Amino acid sequence: MATNQPTYQSSEEAELIESAQELVQLLINVGANPHTARTLLCLYVHGPSTSNQLQKRCMIRQPDVSIAIGELKDMGLINLENSNPGARGRPSHTYSLSVPIKEALSPFRMLALKRLHIIQEQISRISELTDSVLAN
Repeated sequence: MATNQPTYQSSEEAELIESAQELVQLLINVGANPHTARTLLCLYVHGPSTSNQLQKRCMIRQPDVSIAIGELKDMGLINLENSNPGARGRPSHTYSLSVPIKEALSPFRMLALKRLHIIQEQISRISELTDSVLAN
């Protein structure tokens, strides 16, 4: 029976992919765009990739790859290399992480900390309002 599950070359590769999938979910949970998180981890796991490769590996549509690449580029996390200099037609690019993965996760940590701070302020405000209502 055929499955959609990938076959792994080694247990190390399987473990890396499993960890990357968990990390994608955690990044999404703290507020990252799902496509951006997937693209970041695909670049980490598979190395330099074209848009077409990212579409297939991340299982996302081309417009979503473009948006994710734009977000990662704005964060300063990726390098862009022209894959076919001098060729006719539309230019092709290869994308790669410009920093180690630990450093690449820093903007997402900051996003999570900002969200945590906002939630803490809202909880404090709920307590203030509750105390105010109970006092009346």
